[in-house]
Amino acid sequence: MNSLIENLPIFEWLQKVERTDLSGVYKDIVEFIVSTNRSYVIENFEKFSDKLRILLARHISSSFTDNSQELKLFLTDKHFLIRNLTVHHFDKLEQAEIKQLLNDKSTIIRLKTLYCLKDQNDIETTIKRFLADNSAAIRHFARFTLKQFNMDFAKFYNNNLLNNFQVIGSLSGLAEVEGKQYSEAVKLYLNDKKIRVKKTAFLALCKLDAESAYEFAFVNMDSPYLGIRNVIIEFVSQIPRKDALLKAAHIYESGNIDLKKSMLKLFNKVGGWTAIPDLMIGTIDENEMIRQLAFDYSQIWKARAVKLFTSPKPGELDRAKLIFSYVKETHERKQYFKTNPVDELDFYFR
Repeated sequence: MNSLIENLPIFEWLQKVERTDLSGVYKDIVEFIVSTNRSYVIENFEKFSDKLRILLARHISSSFTDNSQELKLFLTDKHFLIRNLTVHHFDKLEQAEIKQLLNDKSTIIRLKTLYCLKDQNDIETTIKRFLADNSAAIRHFARFTLKQFNMDFAKFYNNNLLNNFQVIGSLSGLAEVEGKQYSEAVKLYLNDKKIRVKKTAFLALCKLDAESAYEFAFVNMDSPYLGIRNVIIEFVSQIPRKDALLKAAHIYESGNIDLKKSMLKLFNKVGGWTAIPDLMIGTIDENEMIRQLAFDYSQIWKARAVKLFTSPKPGELDRAKLIFSYVKETHERKQYFKTNPVDELDFYFR
């Protein structure tokens, strides 16, 4: 019967049996595996596949004994679904094991463990260090739990940042509590060497000091880091000022393929009469990938054009007509596409 445990296809069949009229057979076999043959399963548990370990762990968990070996085996398993089962037996855990769960890399496990501790007398001390957890869900739970203690959360996050402590969680937390008075502390991390820290600082500043965020975005529109460019594009597209769009056009003209793709993405997000000339220019780029991307974006622009209820400004209309004529002639001459991709666009520029 031991071979049954080692044979994953058979166990997968058993999973199907559980949903049929043969559920009694399934129950008897599982009973043998996790009860009669339990010692073998525990001894070889780590050798099984993830899928099989999860299935076995759920059955074993429902019949946990005082055997600490089983609990510790689950507690150290590489799969979070198995480690998560130990929280269901919180009353059996020792302090060291609870601490291990609080430090687990899984947000779900940390959150469930904190919830189990929320009624303890010393909860303030325990949960305070989770105010700046990297998980937004845990930060929210920690603030909700500690609100009765009248903590100044914004000040707490600011102090963390000034001491370079729990930086990611503190940057995000400060933005969540709208601690605008401490935005200077956020600016300290805009030039951090770690891209994740720099990105989080910028996202926080977008909520706390939009003007300073715009200054950073303008300077870093051509950042070599895609993650930084993406959040900047998202921000600038919401407030598409003329100077930023002019710089985007310049970056497109002189940039590499990656920068061109990012600037086209910006023009697509901005949309409207302002962006269509730059999208048309993209369709005659020397690079085929860029041409196709610009063509796809121009088709999106056409689909949205029927919902443009504002008329173009005189300068926008003149530029659109000028670019259209140049791009149309270039396509007719170079035949990049089977049909001219800007045909019919002039309908919108009349």
